Amino acid sequence: MKSKLCLALVVLFAFIPTVAFATDTKTAELSGETSARIADNCSSIRQNLKNLQRADSRARTYFGAIYETVSSKFLKPLNLRLVNNDLSNPNLSKLQSSFATERTNFSDDFVDYSKSLEDLIAIDCRLEPKQFYEKLLETREKRTSVAEDLKLLNSLMLDSVGHVEKLKESLK
Repeated sequence: MKSKLCLALVVLFAFIPTVAFATDTKTAELSGETSARIADNCSSIRQNLKNLQRADSRARTYFGAIYETVSSKFLKPLNLRLVNNDLSNPNLSKLQSSFATERTNFSDDFVDYSKSLEDLIAIDCRLEPKQFYEKLLETREKRTSVAEDLKLLNSLMLDSVGHVEKLKESLK
């Protein structure tokens, strides 16, 4: 029953879009007009960045909890039970290892992105629009990396469902 619940969680959460972390990474040279707009709208920009920071933090907590549940309540127990019953499956073992590695990458990339966002918010864009813009581009790249990690983790969850289905068929 427990593994059916975990499998249902995997299937349900594998389809969660990574919209929360999607970014547009267009890079362009900072023009005088753009610099003036950044300075004029600085307080609004900073407020929007703070809102983004809060939303991303909640999303990180949400996705982190999902990935922890999949790992600790589905992949590890399944592989352990298979090994204990002399039915070890190298594909599932490899998937569990890959999932753990990618979870670590996701956490590390998110921490890096979060620090970059914090530094970005700390820059006074009225006084230093060029430095703000450069840090903004750097932060966007780091955010894109987090989004790629999420896509990979979701893909690994879908792969685990496929491997479990194949294993189920082979045991019939």
